[in-house]
Amino acid sequence: MERGPAKPVHIDGNRFIDVDGQELKLRGFNHSGAEYSCVEGDGFFDTEDGRAPSEKVVAAMGEWHASVVRVPLNEQCWLGLPSVPREFSGAAYRDQIRTFVDRLNRHGMVAVLDLHRSAPGDGVPREQEPMPDREHSPAFWQSVAQDFPAQAVIFDLFNEPFPYAETNSDRAWSCWRDGGCTQTSVNTGEPYVAAGMTELIAAVRRTGSRVPLLAGGIHWAESLTQWAKYRPVDPENQLAASWHTYSFNEYCTGQDCFRRELDQLTDRVPVFAGEVGPTLTVGADGVDADCPRSAVRKGGFADSTLDWLDDHAAGYAAWSWNPWPDCWSLVEDWGGEPTSRWGVGVRRRLAAS
Repeated sequence: MERGPAKPVHIDGNRFIDVDGQELKLRGFNHSGAEYSCVEGDGFFDTEDGRAPSEKVVAAMGEWHASVVRVPLNEQCWLGLPSVPREFSGAAYRDQIRTFVDRLNRHGMVAVLDLHRSAPGDGVPREQEPMPDREHSPAFWQSVAQDFPAQAVIFDLFNEPFPYAETNSDRAWSCWRDGGCTQTSVNTGEPYVAAGMTELIAAVRRTGSRVPLLAGGIHWAESLTQWAKYRPVDPENQLAASWHTYSFNEYCTGQDCFRRELDQLTDRVPVFAGEVGPTLTVGADGVDADCPRSAVRKGGFADSTLDWLDDHAAGYAAWSWNPWPDCWSLVEDWGGEPTSRWGVGVRRRLAAS
């Protein structure tokens, strides 16, 4: 039976709920592309025609029984800054994102909009920065909030913060929350002043928005150790913790870490795993450049992690619903045929949730 349109989301204690007070199980996947295609000059999305995924493709996503799709975005493309190709940025880019969100919502899926790529100054946002920047990131979120005042959306404030590349230091957590710290841009090699999570929250709330927000932990969203201690200020109390987990993570993998890092946090706020990867036979070195399908194996890390998330009523988005020829792909094609290991396992789990 086809689901009705997705309803706006709220946070009640440690749960996501809809406007009718029903608890939401936010489980689905990422759809990558809008964070890089516009910079590379290939289109707005990494799709067959470079445009927002079609009604047919979104319907195929819905057939996986997903309730949420995370959509990575590009700061400069959204704002139409001169460092990115004009034809794929500004109003045209924003229109394609709105089209995709509208389609997801009509097919019963909540959209998580994620600030995935950014750069200070005139930098070209090709790579992940350690922190958002004060020059553009607050303006980005103010604009996004104005464009999505009342839809079934959640805002993921910054993809994978890694201030100072430190796992759990007080200065890294202070930088994360308060900003004002100087970081070195990965894209320009120059120093820049970071915006903190509290600043980004304030930018959203100045618009009158009450949309729920995700704040990912430090060390590439892998560490949530002091998330509660350094919890950013949200006057609307609509803030959840975001966490990314891969089999090659250095700091937090396995049930012992989950119990230490997450058990108490899930009692206080919603926890959403914005990226979950497959069980891989390769480690972190070189995995971005070379991760073939043959590196994926069944069971192990991915199953135990998703089991833990299910047992704790935590949401998650697997990486990624894109027909790529590598280990990350959940699908073989735009019709939604699952890949033999990673895709089959995730689709089966979503259908059972």
